[in-house]
Amino acid sequence: MVEPAPRRAVYRALVGGYETLREESVAEKSEVDFVCFTDDPDLTSDTWRLVVVEPRFPADLVRSARHLKIVGHPVLDGYDETLWLDNSVALLAAPEAILDDWLAGADVALPLHSYRESVIDEAEAVLNAGRDDYVRVYEQLSVYLRTRTTAMARNPHWTGMLARRRTQLVDAAMQEWWEELLRFSHRDQLSFAVTVPRPGLRLRSVELDNFASALHTWPHVENRRTDRPGPSLRDSLRPPSAELGLVRQQLEDAERAHAWALEERDLAVKDLSAELRDAHVERKEREGLIASLQTETAVLHGRLQAALTQIDLLNTEVRRLQNRLAVRRATRNGADNAKGAGSV
Repeated sequence: MVEPAPRRAVYRALVGGYETLREESVAEKSEVDFVCFTDDPDLTSDTWRLVVVEPRFPADLVRSARHLKIVGHPVLDGYDETLWLDNSVALLAAPEAILDDWLAGADVALPLHSYRESVIDEAEAVLNAGRDDYVRVYEQLSVYLRTRTTAMARNPHWTGMLARRRTQLVDAAMQEWWEELLRFSHRDQLSFAVTVPRPGLRLRSVELDNFASALHTWPHVENRRTDRPGPSLRDSLRPPSAELGLVRQQLEDAERAHAWALEERDLAVKDLSAELRDAHVERKEREGLIASLQTETAVLHGRLQAALTQIDLLNTEVRRLQNRLAVRRATRNGADNAKGAGSV
């Protein structure tokens, strides 16, 4: 029995009039549905099916859009496979081909970050660009460094393109990822590596240049707003005493981290010193063994030379005896011949 083809959708979210909706020319030749969630009832599109939604958090439009990205929307419940596409990503290849390739043997697939080496690097970029409240990011890093150390060293993923199957395990992973965005930074690339990978979930990390490939180009930004409420408002309303308490807490955390680093350094120095001592002892033992072997080799060499000299003397004596024997035989033969002649 032939299994029915999976129902598929490409989707994105545009909430709060953040930027101009980009049309996708590949949609015109694709059998995949293109769905855009928006809170703008007047928005129109030639390539996207527009679904009007209410922002989940009217005062936090960023997380409202992230909720649609990560958890989805009831409209997507009827699809077996989906491909999330950031509004700044231009699709060049048919989504059918991307989903066929990326989800072959996988439940979740997305590109690795091609210019960040670790989650910490991504966090530094977020802080340097002022893309989120530094307090949230520092707290998130502090928690992850204590509880998710291995994940922090992983190559982060780039979530501008995200392919998924609709399974219970994937839904659970997405829910945990979303909860992490509620707890910490809304920058989803910081929390993906520490929440989504789990036993049983087949995750594919795609090697793909984030800026340009045969599948896409990025970034394409049109009329992006820069006046959306951000962390600066909350910082400006924070009482000075709270700010002082926060600074003190950060100082205490830094002092503990410094003490921990010193302790780790001292332990590392002790371990290295012990290894060096062991290596020195081993080197001395090897040098003694080499010297002993050299001495024994010299003794054996001397014995060999003496044996060779003795063999030469024996060979000389053998040749002398052979010569004497030959002379005696010759003398005896001569005497026998003379005796035989006299008797005739």
